Order: sequence, then C-alpha cells, then structure tokens
Amino acid sequence: MIANSTQSVSLDVKLIGVWSGEYLEEGGTLKSWVQTRNADGTYSIDFSFKEPNGAIRRFTESGRWWIMDRLFHELASSDMTHPDKYRYAFDEKRCVRFELIESDGYAEETDRYVFNECLTADSPPAVFGESI
Repeated sequence: MIANSTQSVSLDVKLIGVWSGEYLEEGGTLKSWVQTRNADGTYSIDFSFKEPNGAIRRFTESGRWWIMDRLFHELASSDMTHPDKYRYAFDEKRCVRFELIESDGYAEETDRYVFNECLTADSPPAVFGESI
C-alpha cells in the first residue's frame, strides 16, 4: 500500500478526468465502465456487465489511484489489500491502453487482461476546503 512505500508516488495528470472503456470477457460477457479519476488520487467506477443472455448487472467501485515505478496502481477501498498494477501507455490522442501485470499481489500472465479507456470529459473541479 502507499503508506508503507519508500518509492516515489505521484499522479499522472494526463489520467485525471472521466474515462470510458469496454472489455469482452471469454464467456461473452461485455464489461463496460465509466471511471472518474480525481486530482486528489481518488476514483470511482460505474460498471455494467451485459451477460450473453441479455441480463445486465451494475455496480460501483471507489478507491485510490497513483503512479509508482512507472506503473498505474489502483486500490479499491472496499475489500482489496494489494493494489492492482498496470502498465499503461497513451495509444491515441485521448485514449490509454492498460495491461494488468499484478492483481491481489499475484503476477498475471502477459496479455491476459488488456483494455483501452478513452477520455470522455475533463476532470470535475477539485474541491479544496473553504473558499479564500
């Protein structure tokens, strides 16, 4: 987790904003989401899973994100003890490619979970306590 690290932790300002993505799972389930990454290192994701039979499940996740050792880290506040770690690269002008390399503390197989997110809106305004 962040607090125990001696490595340099930062945010990549190019990742701040509202992003959308899709991923078709092997079983035919289409996972789509809208993620808001904030300048304070927090995020929220609204997921929608469309099953092959047409059933739709929705849920929301929130937590913290940061960059360390040139990897994107994401830690859901609900039940994760280790952050997911991704390689990331900007493929297109307003899109970024993520490749999961570690989840729940375990290394993932190469090219096992790769997806793109595209920027749909700039970041919502930051809230900094009381007005001056």
